[in-house]
Formats: sequence, C-alpha cells, structure tokens
Amino acid sequence: MTSRFHGRPAAAASRFPLRKLSCYSLGAALSCGTTLAQTDTSLSQSAPTRSTQTENPSTTERIIVTGHKPEGAVIGAPKPLMQISADEIRSYGVDTVTDLLTTISPETRSGRGATGNAPVILLNGKRISGLQEVNDLPFEAISRVEIFTEEEALRYGYAADQRVVNIITVKQFRAVRARAYGETSTDGGGENGALSLSFTRLHDDRRINLSARYTASAWLRDSQRGVVPPAANSLYSTQGNLTSPDGQSLDPALDNLAGESVTTAGSPSLPYGQTATLNDILQSANSLTSSTNASAYTLQPRKHELSLNGVYAGHLTKDITTSLNLSFDHQDQISLQGPARGIVTIPSGNAYSPFSQDILLYRSFSSVRPLQQTGHTETGHAGLNFNGDLGGWKWNGKGSYDYARTVTESQTGLSLMAAQTALNSGDLSFDPWSTIAPSWLNSRVVNHGQTTSNQGQISGLLSGPVFSLPAGDASTSIAATGTVSQQNATSSANGITSRSSISRDVGTLRLNGDLPIANKKQHVLSFLGKLDANVNGAVSQVSHFGTLGTLGGGVTWSPTGWIQLPFSVLQQTEAPAASSLVAPTIETPNVTTYDYVRGESVQVTTISGGNRNLRSADRHELSLGAIISPPFLEGSRLHLNYVHDNTHHPVLSLPSPTAAIQDAFPDNYQRNANDVLETVDLRPVNVESEKRTEWNATFSLSRPFGDDHETSGHKRHNDGGTKGRYYIVLTQVWRLNDTVRLRAGLPAIDLLNGGTVGGLGGKPKHEVELQAGAYKNGLGVRLDGKWQSGSSTLGSTSAGSLYFGSLATLDLSVFVTLGDLPHWQNRNWAKNFRIMLSLDNVSNTRIHVHNGLGVTPAGYQPAFMDPMGRTIGLSLRKTL
Repeated sequence: MTSRFHGRPAAAASRFPLRKLSCYSLGAALSCGTTLAQTDTSLSQSAPTRSTQTENPSTTERIIVTGHKPEGAVIGAPKPLMQISADEIRSYGVDTVTDLLTTISPETRSGRGATGNAPVILLNGKRISGLQEVNDLPFEAISRVEIFTEEEALRYGYAADQRVVNIITVKQFRAVRARAYGETSTDGGGENGALSLSFTRLHDDRRINLSARYTASAWLRDSQRGVVPPAANSLYSTQGNLTSPDGQSLDPALDNLAGESVTTAGSPSLPYGQTATLNDILQSANSLTSSTNASAYTLQPRKHELSLNGVYAGHLTKDITTSLNLSFDHQDQISLQGPARGIVTIPSGNAYSPFSQDILLYRSFSSVRPLQQTGHTETGHAGLNFNGDLGGWKWNGKGSYDYARTVTESQTGLSLMAAQTALNSGDLSFDPWSTIAPSWLNSRVVNHGQTTSNQGQISGLLSGPVFSLPAGDASTSIAATGTVSQQNATSSANGITSRSSISRDVGTLRLNGDLPIANKKQHVLSFLGKLDANVNGAVSQVSHFGTLGTLGGGVTWSPTGWIQLPFSVLQQTEAPAASSLVAPTIETPNVTTYDYVRGESVQVTTISGGNRNLRSADRHELSLGAIISPPFLEGSRLHLNYVHDNTHHPVLSLPSPTAAIQDAFPDNYQRNANDVLETVDLRPVNVESEKRTEWNATFSLSRPFGDDHETSGHKRHNDGGTKGRYYIVLTQVWRLNDTVRLRAGLPAIDLLNGGTVGGLGGKPKHEVELQAGAYKNGLGVRLDGKWQSGSSTLGSTSAGSLYFGSLATLDLSVFVTLGDLPHWQNRNWAKNFRIMLSLDNVSNTRIHVHNGLGVTPAGYQPAFMDPMGRTIGLSLRKTL
C-alpha cells in the first residue's frame, strides 16, 4: 500500500516570511468583523475573496475585502514566536510529535514560573484532552507548527508560565508507520532499543491514530566504565569488620596485647572450622578492612516499557467536533545497589569467639547477587474532548481520568536469622571467619513502597469578543476546571508498615481579558502603532489549603509591524503537588553522596517520600520581552525575554549537605559517632524564599534552497522531492541572579557563586544551544550543540569545595529518505523509507569535577556524570 498524504499549503514556507505576517493580522481583524478600507501591497498578495458592485457607469468601483483565518489558527491570531514549516520538520529527521517536541524544546522553554514547564499543546488551534492525543502522530501528518508566547496560554485557560505550541495537521493523510531503533555507547554497554508501529488516518476533522511502542535498556554497570564507588562509610566489607554493641573496647585482653583501647578490628580470614584467637584479631586492631565490587552497582538500570495509545476524533454534529483518547503504559526497571550485606552477633560463649563479650560482625558477600531496587509502574489515561462554535464565540469542554500505580522494592541487606540461630545454639556448621556458603544467604531484608493515584478532571472554556472599542474588539476567555484526586501510599520498612492517603478537590475559575488600546490600521492613536492590554486572574479552591489566588496583567506594544514588545506581571499562590505530600517512604542504600561539610564522598542511605507539612508557595514575577522580525533578513526572528521571579516558601529537596543546609535542616542528615554521614532525608521541604533573574534569547533563521518563490508554497518538483531547506536556531540563557534563603534570618545561598541546593553543584550562569540542519533531495543532516559555563560549590574548607568545569557537546545525525533520492522515486520499496545514523556527544565529553586539591572525588568521575558518553544509533523507518 502506498502512503497518501496531501495537505493544504502551509501559511508560510519559512518560519517567518515577512510578507506573510500581515496576513495573520488581516485574518484576525476580519474574523472579528472589521472591514478595512485600505490594504497594503503585502496584503494584496494573499488572495482574499473580492466582491465588485457597479451602481452606474459613472460610479467609482468599490472593493469590499473579506477573509478568513488560516486553517488551525489560534484564538486572537497573534504573531507566532516561531513558525516551522513541513519542509523544516522533515529536515529535523524526527519520527513523531513526541520527537518533534523534544527537538524544539529549547524554543518552547519558558523562563517564567517553575523552570522546565512543558508547553501547552494545541491541535489545529484547539485544546486537546491530553498530550497522549497527539504524541504518536507521524511527522508527515503535520502541515506546520507555531510557537506562541505565554500570553496565548491565557486565552486557552492556562496559566501564563507556559509557551504554546500549535500543531496544524494536513487535511488528508493515511499511513502505517513502522520504526526500529538501536543504540549503544562507543565505550561499550548500555544498549537501548525501541520498536514502534502505528496506523494514522486523517480526513478533515476525522482522525484515527493507533500505536504501540516497546523500549528496552540494558544494565550499565560501574565495572563497565572502570569506576569504583566510594567504600561504604559503614563497617561492611567482604572480609568483615568487628565492633562491640556499645562502640567501646572489644575486649580488655586485646587492649593489653595492643597497648591501646581497641574499638574496631578487621575480621580474620581463617580455614573452615578454625577458632580465632586474640592474636588473629590483633593483626588488624583498630584497622578496618575494606572492599569494593564495581560490578554490584549500576549506572543505568535495566528497563522494559510497553506503551499503547489510541485516538478517535470526528464530528458529533455539524458544528461540534469530539475526540476520545485511551492509553496505557507499563514499565519495569531494576538497578543494582551494591553487594549483599548483613550483620551477626557472635556470642561470647561461642566456640569460634575469642572475646569475653558479644561482638558484632559486619560482612558483605560477593558470592550472591547484589542488592537490587525494582520499580513497577502502570499508568492509564482516558480523555474526552469537545470543541464547537457558539455564534462568534468558541467553546471547549473536556474530561479526563488518569490512573497510576507504582510499586518499589528496595533490598537493604540480608536477613541472617538462620546463621544467628546457629551461632546462638553453638552449631559449628556456620563459621563466621571463613567463606560462607550461599545457603546461609538466601533471605533478604526488603523495604516495600506502593503509590496509587486516581485523578478525574473536567474543564470548560468559552472565548470570544465582548464589545467593540475604537481600536478593535475586546475579548475574553473564561475557563473553569474541577479536579478530584486520590493519592494512597503504603510503605513497609524494618517490619513496620505505614499507610497514608490524601484526597484533593480543586476548583479553579480563570478569567482573561484582552483590550485593544491603539491600532494604526484603525487610525486609533496611530503614533503608537499597535498596543494591546491584558488582564487576567484566577481563583482556586484547594482542599487542605483553602482559597488561592492569581492576579496578572500586561501590555503588548508593536511600534512597527516587525517589532513586538510584551510586558507582564504576575502574583500567584500555588499549592504543592499531592504526590509531594503523601509519597511512600522508601529507603535506598549505598547511594553515593558528597559531604561538603567533611569534604568527602560517602555512601549513604537515602530516604525519599512525601511531607504532609508542606505549605503553599507565593510567587511574584515580572517579565519583559522583545520579538523582532528583521525586514532585511527574511525568514528570521529574534526573541529576547527578561524574567525576575521572587518566590516565598518554595518546595525543594536537599540531597547534599553543606554547612548552611545542615544548619537549617539538621534532622535531614544523620551521622555516626565518627561524624561520618550515614543517612540523607530527601523528602521535600519548604524553604524561606528564592529569587532569580535571567534573560534568554532565541534567534531563528529558516530558508529554502534555490528560488524562494517556488518553494514558499511547498511545491513539489517533477522528481517528487522538494528543493530543500536549511535552518539555524540559536538559544541562550543568562542567569543574572539566583539565590535561596533556607530559613528566616539566615544568609541567602548564591547558587551562581559557590552555593548549592542540589547534588551537582550550583547553577551555570550561561547556557547556549545551537541547532542547525538541512534537507535536500532525500539527504538530511542535523547538528545539535550545547554549551554551559562552569560552576562551583564552596565547602567548609577550600580542599572540600567542588569545581564543575564547563561542558560543550555536539550531536550529529545524518539520514536519507530513499524514495526522495534522484532516480529512486519510482522504486516502491524505497518510498517513505528512511535510514538514520546518529552520533551523540561526538567528542565523548563529560563534565570534569575536582576539589580544592585538584582531585576528582569518588562518585564524580566522568562516567558518573555521564554514564553513556558518546553513543551511536541506527534507525530504520518505513511508512506504508
């Protein structure tokens, strides 16, 4: 079967051809019922419908211009930050919408709100029930993609801390897609693979998409990278170590032999059945044995995942469209957490013991499988979506149900009850000084954790014009959302089971109003160009937290058609996520952590879970921007954005102790009698405040090869291919200030100058990402370069401080679509058959870390910072 897809030409051939920008403004104005008496040259190129009336031979001809928004236009038809054509999407070498969103993530990153907010996704200018509804659409089904500022999110009932991505599909498309992918590292190990299959059919507003995907990842052990984790801070070793229950002297007679008090000693290694003497112990008095086994730890877990997804969309009535989405995902993963280990008490009267009191023996064992942590996750999603028109207004209603279940089992050691019984009863078959048979090591101590989440949500949106002003129509968006969720958590550790649950009901009403103030085309305050104001607010009723509010506003000024200057302010109160309140308590042993207080790497037991005492956070934000489309460089756009954010009581997790962090949260870090860090509590906490200031910039240029007029409409050549396209996208983030105050009255921690609240040092001041690529006649190439500046974290001493070097990486992908090659268009097997070879991290570069002495501490070797390093991947993709 041959794939069939032919869509309407995109509104523009490049991302931002200047001559087309005014078409968007015209479409927006005409859709609101405005009649323009005059049109400029660029508008006359857009092919509007014209009506001519001749009243009499002497009457001057009148031309009435009417028009429509482009297919899939968003509410208000603002100018996009970026427009990506079908040709450019093809040049990316992506497979589906999921890959496309990952590829353009630097452009969709918002500096507002909590960093890392994913963008709002629209399909043909309309809301969807969830991201699953579009994730598996193949790239051939996309006509163009538009990226908008955070202000557009307000018009769709979302907060103004996410950018908006509008995906416009072709009108007719039908294909079966199959893809196989494999990847490995050039250093060896860590293989990853994926198989996917999908069926997609588009016919106007009717849409069917069925897909299945299976992915697998192999273990990558520490030993495969030649790195050894730091020795555990405890007494465990393969040979074993001895101590008394109270940490005092092992035996007065041993003290006399040693001439000093002996509180610890290495365990002797003796033939089976031989009794130890104090002279055997004397050889390692106050000297602990140690051992490491790099093959007992994993840098990458073994993982298997199966995903199923189905979407059906169509017309419920002539004016109402609907969609139904069902998806399911199952994932299993296993990681290795170090050698199996255990403790036995050797009674004073035992035949093997030379001591006058009971002694504790700590041993680890390489003869049995390492400790493991397993995770099993299942998620399900059902979404129902409706879109329609009501006069001049548009409305949307959607509902969704999400289910998630996660089961975690963490082995923390061996249960040596059988061995202990043998020692207590004088059974000589268990010899603590010799090699211990695996039959004694079958039972393990396991901590269990389970979280179950159920969430239902309904949401409605109504948007449209309210009244007319001289500069245009004032419009509003009204969104109401109701969410009911239930979180249940169960944890079992050391024989103690605890249960917790929380029900959360959230009701939110969000209002947004857009007011045109000046409009040169309407001859209203023409000297200002175009000036629009925005006012928005929201009220949320959150169970256990009461009423929370949001208030914001801003203006967007366009002094000329190629410059846009947005400004916004926001004040918002946010409740912590329900999962942060009731996640099960999980203990994970042998986790490498750097202790900035003592300036050393240690292995600790981490405690993760929820914190019911979390409070809501208050955020105040100011944003200034500039969007410039230089008329002298067609197809280009520059976006500058400045953000200042001040948050009170944000929620953080504090994995690495510095002196400041430990002073503020002393109960989160437990140390032994020698002041060595043993336990780190990762459960989230509220800190006093965080202030950050940054500016970011994105420059994009996308142009076709050859004759711009010929390719601007995505015309096909006689040989079946396009002339091709090249593109460059450059993004940068410059952090001017980022400080965290842990407690009131304590000094602020400067995350850009030696401070940290994370496990990998402070934040880089500067980050740059470059994307470039080209596609022509079936051949494509793509480059992704990233650079970030170095950072540092100052410890209690200069020697204990850590310095993180700058990092520059380059990813390269080359691909060929066989059916687009010259002279291959008539080979049916080659049509829509793509082969891609990718090489990520071409130079195999990793962050270099060293302390004040110039030494890289354990756990910060390059393999720990980036386990995979340089990888090479091969992808085969066929569309039928």
